Amino acid sequence: MNAQTKYPIPTIGSGLTLYSLTNEWLEGRYDLEGIVREVAARGVGPGVEVVGYQSFRSYPDIDDATADWWHGLTSELGLVSTCLSSNVDTALRSDRFLDADEMTELLVRQLHTAKKLGFGIVRIQIGASLEVIRRVAPIAEDLGLRVGMELHAPEGPRTESILRVRDLYAELDSPVLGFIPDFSATMRDIPPMEKRQFVEAGLSEELVDVFVGTWRTAPGTMAERFQAFRTIALEQGASEDAIESTMGALSMHGTQPLESWYDIADQIIHVHGKCYEFDSNGDEPSVDYSGVAKLLVDIGYEGWVSTEWEGHFMAAPDVEAFSQVEAHQALLARSFQEQLDARA
Repeated sequence: MNAQTKYPIPTIGSGLTLYSLTNEWLEGRYDLEGIVREVAARGVGPGVEVVGYQSFRSYPDIDDATADWWHGLTSELGLVSTCLSSNVDTALRSDRFLDADEMTELLVRQLHTAKKLGFGIVRIQIGASLEVIRRVAPIAEDLGLRVGMELHAPEGPRTESILRVRDLYAELDSPVLGFIPDFSATMRDIPPMEKRQFVEAGLSEELVDVFVGTWRTAPGTMAERFQAFRTIALEQGASEDAIESTMGALSMHGTQPLESWYDIADQIIHVHGKCYEFDSNGDEPSVDYSGVAKLLVDIGYEGWVSTEWEGHFMAAPDVEAFSQVEAHQALLARSFQEQLDARA
């Protein structure tokens, strides 16, 4: 992929999404150029993914000067523009949701911006309807871009919403359409720091265990699983505020089977390496990185893995994002090496 890749498999490239550095960005420690230069200095590239609305003030449009500046900066630093994370915010208007024409127009503008900036892949989300995907696919083909639906918790390759997307992909048979799995979809546990926050919010450790069990095995929708836990927690005297502290976990952390990624093996065009925290051994307690590495090697994945540290929602203020990105990339490198050693 790139001579600078840290991974021992040459077809898998390492990098990050600048979303991992959200706290540093919001606190004003860096401007865009400064944060990209720090990425290069820390050696956590060479792949750089950006969330358009987070990174460029004029987004979804950019002018020629901005594009020239971006190309010059990444070229100077030896970085590679991997994926532009787009957004189709269906609730942009205050009076109604966007219709298909408006969503298409918004996404097409982002496709042209990706092309202008030199990104070969555009991340889309479940908010992009089937009709919108149908309309933008030929435009992406003309631009030479690949478009990947992100498989983020609570969705996965076998959930109803994504099965409809897979059916559309099969119908369109377009070479530019694919998927971007996010490790959040296939987690093995709730991050330990988040469990601690539940206790700080007022849940007993026993009720936290009940919640994790509900998250892991209870049937039904997110709302149904939350209500099942809420009923138990109220019976045990928990407050509504303490119970509601768990709601986000049901949407941010998924329990889809890791093996379901094999179903879409030939359609994976980019990967989000979601991570939250690391233990004293350098392992991520909530994500099975050994299993992830095995899967990507098994399917012969060729592309980039963008480190996506999302612990900024929960971590202590003194936790530095760059150090977490470095820890994640070290874990991935070790996990891939273990797979190679096992096959030698």
